[in-house]
Amino acid sequence: MATLIELTDQDSGLGSNEATPESQNLSPTTQEKAAKVVGEAVEAAAAQVEAAAPDKDKADGAVASGVLAKDVLEEDDDEDVDESLLERIWGLTEMFPERLRSTSANTVSSSINLVKGSYELARQVVWVAVSTSVILFAPVMFELERLNVEEMMKQDRNRLVLGPGSAMSGSPAAPGLMPPPPTR
Repeated sequence: MATLIELTDQDSGLGSNEATPESQNLSPTTQEKAAKVVGEAVEAAAAQVEAAAPDKDKADGAVASGVLAKDVLEEDDDEDVDESLLERIWGLTEMFPERLRSTSANTVSSSINLVKGSYELARQVVWVAVSTSVILFAPVMFELERLNVEEMMKQDRNRLVLGPGSAMSGSPAAPGLMPPPPTR
């Protein structure tokens, strides 16, 4: 009796109802023997599928439709394959012509280089602008701050020496700092 493995290794890819040149040359008794061997192998495979299949309905459907156990096992193996989106897209590249693939690869590469170059240029421009502004405007800011501190120190000194209302030049900003009016 032939085993399932022996039959699947010799599979010609033709359906069971199609005649091959070899089967046309065989005598009717030889054809009957071959059909009996194939039938026994299918029954044995169906029994193995029923025993090994975790899903009873799937195994029954496979046996009823004439699918060999190898096909059922291959179907289970296909479900276990995990592909990322990038792997699937990479697999689809074979359907496009080489010229389109090289053009798109060059476009993507040029775009990436453009973004990198723009980033580097922006970094250099920001560095030059910040360092220039610090060099040019820092001394001016320091001088303005020094003048403000000197003015505040002068006002504090005048307030201590002459009184609270004399530290301010011109009219006082708050009415509480004005000296009381003279009485007659």
